[in-house]
Amino acid sequence: MDHWSHLLSKLSSDRPSLSQKLQAWQQQPNALPLAIIRGYHFIGANPLTLAYFQTQTDNFVDATPYDFSPRIQSSGRNSIEYAQQMMRHALEGSVTEFNWLHLSQQGTELPTRISLFPFELDGSPVIVALFEPSNRRSRSRESANNGFDTLPKALLSITLEDSAEAAYITDAEHTIIAVNKAMCRICGYSADQLLHKNAEVIDLRRHTPAEELEHNNALDERGNWQGEVWKQRSDGTEFPAWKSCRKIIADERVYYVTIFSDISTKKKLEAKLTEQAMFDTLTGLPNRHHLKLLLNQALLEIEETPGKMGALMFLDLNGFKNINDCFGHATGDKVLQLVSARLEASCIEKADIARLGGDEFTLVLRDCSDHQEVEDISRQIMSLFEAPFEIDDQKLYLGTSIGIALFPQHSTEANKLLSLADTAMYSAKQSPEHVLFYNNSMHEEAELKLTILSELRHAHNLKQFSLAYQVIVNLECDSVIGAEALLRWQKPDGEILNATDFVPLLEEAGLLITIGQWVLKQACLQVAQWRSQHAPELKACVNVSPMQLEHPDFVQQVTDALSYSKLPANALVLEITELALLRQPERVRKTLTTLKSKGISIAIDDFGAGLSSLSKLGSLPIDSLKIDAGFARRLSEPQGKELCQAMIKLAQALDISFVVEGIETKQQKEILKKMGKGFGQGYFFGHPKEAARFTPDNFSTNY
Repeated sequence: MDHWSHLLSKLSSDRPSLSQKLQAWQQQPNALPLAIIRGYHFIGANPLTLAYFQTQTDNFVDATPYDFSPRIQSSGRNSIEYAQQMMRHALEGSVTEFNWLHLSQQGTELPTRISLFPFELDGSPVIVALFEPSNRRSRSRESANNGFDTLPKALLSITLEDSAEAAYITDAEHTIIAVNKAMCRICGYSADQLLHKNAEVIDLRRHTPAEELEHNNALDERGNWQGEVWKQRSDGTEFPAWKSCRKIIADERVYYVTIFSDISTKKKLEAKLTEQAMFDTLTGLPNRHHLKLLLNQALLEIEETPGKMGALMFLDLNGFKNINDCFGHATGDKVLQLVSARLEASCIEKADIARLGGDEFTLVLRDCSDHQEVEDISRQIMSLFEAPFEIDDQKLYLGTSIGIALFPQHSTEANKLLSLADTAMYSAKQSPEHVLFYNNSMHEEAELKLTILSELRHAHNLKQFSLAYQVIVNLECDSVIGAEALLRWQKPDGEILNATDFVPLLEEAGLLITIGQWVLKQACLQVAQWRSQHAPELKACVNVSPMQLEHPDFVQQVTDALSYSKLPANALVLEITELALLRQPERVRKTLTTLKSKGISIAIDDFGAGLSSLSKLGSLPIDSLKIDAGFARRLSEPQGKELCQAMIKLAQALDISFVVEGIETKQQKEILKKMGKGFGQGYFFGHPKEAARFTPDNFSTNY
């Protein structure tokens, strides 16, 4: 068995179509021009291929496909880059076909249709290349006349002389015997300064001995070489060049024809594109792609140093969205730049810092001694956010939540570590310390969240949402003046969840606007019915999320709900949170003003529990403050009573009504009654319950 047949016999593939093709080749190993490629180099070929390229086995084996190609293909693409791209596709498992222009060892053009097939040889990936002449007669253009042999030599000389690419000819000793104008222009020499000089006058020897040997062997054995080199101008400056050199034997003498072009601009563009592909344009930090390279490198280093550990920290900024909403994205971008500057200046030598996008940053820690060292570094990072960020004389306070995944303990895969650290970060957002290491329970929580999100997407269609109502009472005369609609979800397993447990997930799933519109319509319809049956002055109180309030069609949605239910506009109270006043304040102000002009009332819900934007209250069309339940619980304490009284006086000063939430005892009710004319809500007046369970007694004055 010859060497070629032996190579074919060792090939294998688990794909039936390729196995069938391989069997046909093994039965007739010399029927088609075939070659085997490993690592971009030919390792074997059959006689048909060698004849096609007009070469011998010794000159073909270890050569590359682009050694038998012009520098640039007819499509304008660089032969080396394009060929390597096609071979990578094949190595990834794709059967790859494309047109190609080859050159035989004698310089004959060979238009070829190439097919690349992925196989395995002794357990390593290889490619079988099939060469099919692409002219209509299925043969190479060996005898094709390109026209040059009919031209006068003087014309050929002028063509070379006026070429845009630098060209020079040397003899067997590499002494320059001819140069063209482009070479003089590019290198800054006159022709007289170059003629009869050794070519080393413009060459910079930056090749390794192995590369130098490959260059010389290519010229001696195959008669041509091309690749990237460095050249030197007359003023000593250096520049990268693409060089193509061909060995010519004429009149029994050896000549070398060299053509090269200055590729400085191309290299700068490549460097710029590489930087753009690897670094975040806003902060200059490594981006997600670059981070994975850094993380993979850190994982390799950990493998080589047993006993050490590394860590991936995933940072998310707390409160960044509010800054974007209140001050605009330009200010948000400046904050991100200041955050990156603080992280870089934190002097954590072991850390590679990257920005993934938005307000997410990561730190890759290398060569850590133990868990405690990682925790100490996380505290150091947290301390960077203690001082405010100052932009345009505005002090902005931010915090951060940090999720940490350790390697190799938690994983040795970059993508997996990113996922684990991300999971830990989301858990850290809910923890008091805002720093958490990944553990298995977090994974279970993440899976549970995905399950709940999946169930939520079908809950509305399956009619699993319902409304419960809780009455609001006039503290002075004990009359019921309103009913707050509270969203409930009965899960498939029968568990009933309050809105606070799943509304954030509704927002995340993109369902909040749809469900919010349904709640508004159902609440208006129910209260309109109660007004006609039991309490003509009853008001519907409906919670509205910041996302709903910012929706461009929200006013129309409210108008449609009132029209559908026939509920008067003055019988609807929309309850908004303090956060809604901070996000997109101008849009919110305009929306609230429009709603107020229609007779709809606006209440601030859970007042005092959040940021308490007192400066905005006087300029917004607010009708009522709903004082957070936490104040009612502290009425038995002197300070708690004073705080609640202060809230009530604020409402009185603004000439708006107040509702105290969370009233559970008669004592709390009596204390509040003495503080001023207002309203109360809480278990003392009744627990939330479905509309079907309301009776006429629920609207009576039995308190």
